[in-house]
Amino acid sequence: MGQKNSTSIDSNMQRDLLAHARAAAELAYVPYSEFPVGAAVLVEDGSIYTGCNVENASYGLTICAERVAATAAVSAGHRQIIAVAVSAPKVPGTTPCGACRQFLNEFRPATSDIVIILDDRDSGEPVCLEELLPQAFGPRNLDSERPADVSSVPRRENHGG
Repeated sequence: MGQKNSTSIDSNMQRDLLAHARAAAELAYVPYSEFPVGAAVLVEDGSIYTGCNVENASYGLTICAERVAATAAVSAGHRQIIAVAVSAPKVPGTTPCGACRQFLNEFRPATSDIVIILDDRDSGEPVCLEELLPQAFGPRNLDSERPADVSSVPRRENHGG
């Protein structure tokens, strides 16, 4: 997989996304962990979708804020996520969990990376998804063209999965 061009988000958009994520965190349903998280997703047309974490007594059914926001965007017909702001009021700089990183990767634009804006209690700390999920597996790995002789395909030594 080649190096992706970095997407940049201007400081006004970054602040706006963080404000949306912070407001979403206030709506979190977290009776078990008491660890609210809010997320705001920016899509290709400039729309913003928000989500908060929603816990469940059957802990495995809990859904993270990032996935709630991303599914709201996808449900509205969007297929490319440009940026995601994440706010966890109790812990500055909280990053998306591994499952959310992989989920977001599904909607990474073909020619750029997703900017993840971590709430540092100031104007935000932007990091690229590639930094949080290096050598990610995603839709582009499921190419419909399969080599006739798979023995000639180079293998990754530490595939992790």
